[in-house]
Amino acid sequence: MGNSLDCGLSDCGSPEADESQDYAKPIEYSDAREPKAAPPPKKILSSLEVHRHLKEYYEAWKNGTIQPKQLEMLQKMPVDPATGLLWWQWVERHSGICEHQPPREKPAFLAS
Repeated sequence: MGNSLDCGLSDCGSPEADESQDYAKPIEYSDAREPKAAPPPKKILSSLEVHRHLKEYYEAWKNGTIQPKQLEMLQKMPVDPATGLLWWQWVERHSGICEHQPPREKPAFLAS
């Protein structure tokens, strides 16, 4: 009986027998593969686009037509690092509804 690790080296060939083959790396890593295309860059929204989208959510919230999951998602957003305002405070400031200096705790449509 032979060694269980014997892979039949006579079938594998040798570097001396064929010097044109590169034995330094496995075949599955050969340079013949096509490189993967880089993913397209993510679109960066402008301040106006962000305001437009958030304003739509703000108006839906004001009108009572926002989906609860949407409002929950919006309320979990971090504060704006540039202004320290929550999303709805930022919308109110950019829409001219309230300056939020200092920031109010409730949106203008909920303030009594």
